[in-house]
Amino acid sequence: MQRTVTVIEKATGRVIGALPIDLAGQVHQVADDEYFAKAFEAAIDSGLINKDDARLVEFQLE
Repeated sequence: MQRTVTVIEKATGRVIGALPIDLAGQVHQVADDEYFAKAFEAAIDSGLINKDDARLVEFQLE
């Protein structure tokens, strides 16, 4: 199932970006934490954030 995870700057509430996350290949019911973990990896891989910024952003599952 594909869902969108929005990356938000905590201090300002500004939306930094949104990432479509698809965990359709999972054989078990997918927990929200799995989407957040995948979104974190995708945000770093895409250059949207770096590891040092991790504490400064939050993820919102839609």
